[in-house]
Amino acid sequence: MSAAPWSGALAIGLGWAALDARLGKNTAHAHLAHQVILGLDGAVVVTTNSDIIAPKGKAIQIPAGQTHSIGPEGRLTRSIYIDPRFSGIRNDQQCNQPACLSDDLSATLEHITDTNQARDWAKRFAGRLPGSAIDSRLQKALGNVRALANPAALARELTLSPTRLREIVKADFGVPPSKLLQWLQLLGAAKAMEASSSLADAAAAGGFADQAHFTRRLQQWFGVTPKIGLSGLEVSVDDLS
Repeated sequence: MSAAPWSGALAIGLGWAALDARLGKNTAHAHLAHQVILGLDGAVVVTTNSDIIAPKGKAIQIPAGQTHSIGPEGRLTRSIYIDPRFSGIRNDQQCNQPACLSDDLSATLEHITDTNQARDWAKRFAGRLPGSAIDSRLQKALGNVRALANPAALARELTLSPTRLREIVKADFGVPPSKLLQWLQLLGAAKAMEASSSLADAAAAGGFADQAHFTRRLQQWFGVTPKIGLSGLEVSVDDLS
């Protein structure tokens, strides 16, 4: 039996994304963003060490860095993804287990009808997360394409030693610089899908050496291959973030 593809719409902004999609096959993965997911036509199952079931209309937060998979395949869902670049606030939350959100937040997420509302919801949610400001130099540099070629280029842009850069990125994003740049590469590739449905074009736009490299990274961070996870999505880029 062939793997079930994802289908739906993906909006990507600076440090955030909104995905309305029917779930396809996905394997265990972890990413740099908090994910909030809501089942629109039934319950969602989040699998970590065990299965956590969120009933229809009840949103569940999957903390950044938490290894998980989601199902069942075919479920219509709404997800919001938020990483520290969105609000300039790093996550100081110690809990790393998925947890259901309040009925109020769940209801407002369910009633979103456009990208502006999705962005506003993300801001409301981010404002509730305990955290502190990420390094302003790093926040600025992450908007500079020249600085993102590799960790050494980023260190030069910030006039920091590699060791100090690693300390800052680890504190602000929870991963070393190489992992942060992988994350940004993936988002760049996904954004490229707005202009072209070609996975080869997307891989090149993200700075990947080839499609095989792109595939490995997408499986690592999102548990899907480009063909299964991206080909069936209509991608738009939110330039207002």
